[in-house]
Amino acid sequence: MKPLVIAHSGTQFSFLMIDAIWLVLFANSFYRDRLGDLMLPSPNFAVAAIFYLFVAAAIVFLAVRAGSVWVAVGYGAVLGLAAYGTYDMTNLSTLKGWPILLSMVDVAWGTVLTAAASGFGYAAARQLG
Repeated sequence: MKPLVIAHSGTQFSFLMIDAIWLVLFANSFYRDRLGDLMLPSPNFAVAAIFYLFVAAAIVFLAVRAGSVWVAVGYGAVLGLAAYGTYDMTNLSTLKGWPILLSMVDVAWGTVLTAAASGFGYAAARQLG
């Protein structure tokens, strides 16, 4: 049980920190410029917290428990591609005027972010667990 808690904590912390840097330094203005009034003035932090809890659990279950750090990173990349791809491709296929560039950047980011969080979660579980 302890290794799973450590894996989840390491995964969640790294996912949050890396995503926060991305959102503050780049994504906020990038998304706002492309989505305009569709964006809320500020995020709904309660919903975001639920997302971060669930995504970390999914990363641990599907990627971090792999047999090596590189397998975890690879599984994380596939998970990120699938999760962010589902969101963005659904928006492209159903929402009028959804920007394709935003989807391309978002899917690439989700793939990299989830891969990195998987690697950090794996390393935390092996080093501290």
